[in-house]
Amino acid sequence: MNKFLNRLKIKYNKFVFKFLSEQKFPPVNFKVKIETKCLVLAPYIGAETKGLGGLIAQHPKNFEVLALTNGSSMIKNVSQIEASNIKKEQFFNVMKHARVKGYKIFNINTGTLKDEYKKISRIDISEVDFIFVPNPFDSNPDTIALISHLKKILKTKEYKKTLQILMYESDCALCYVDYYADITNIATAKKQMLGIYYPNDQKLISGVIGLNKFRSINQNCEMSECFASFFVEDFLKLPLI
Repeated sequence: MNKFLNRLKIKYNKFVFKFLSEQKFPPVNFKVKIETKCLVLAPYIGAETKGLGGLIAQHPKNFEVLALTNGSSMIKNVSQIEASNIKKEQFFNVMKHARVKGYKIFNINTGTLKDEYKKISRIDISEVDFIFVPNPFDSNPDTIALISHLKKILKTKEYKKTLQILMYESDCALCYVDYYADITNIATAKKQMLGIYYPNDQKLISGVIGLNKFRSINQNCEMSECFASFFVEDFLKLPLI
């Protein structure tokens, strides 16, 4: 199985670098208008905040956040039920802190998302302008399952012709970005959101904030979150799955 996964990664790497070699444009500021509708798909509770917590907190009315697994294996030395309850409470507190109105946790155990397409297929994408997904390079099996399920949804459901898929950085940095969001003025809120999820992990929080600072080096800001965008046609060609 590991050899097979490694071949998939190599194949994906080749596709990505071929794609990157054709890109000529520097990243541009991601604009959220009053009518913009954004859907965030998180493979686990907290991924959404690591990847784009600042952007979500800046525009809470424009975002719907879906955590596709329930955190059942995210806390050591407790039962799956207890871990799930703790992570759910954290998620609800973070969404309330950011004033997000649309959010939901799917009752899917960590690591089993690949078997739950029926539940995921009910997600409505018909009016969405941007769908945010994690970087597939993070090697999380639930991330790979998320990408696979989204491809199936895009092949069977209606969506806007202008729909874009934006990859965010939760567990692995992107090798190319074409959008950035200035989160300088909302950085404190993002740190607080991360603190709710990871109260005893200052190293993780510092790492996430450090990446946001690094991403701002070439932008006219102090902190930014960055994304790689795909139109649906190109996203469906990703050979990861």
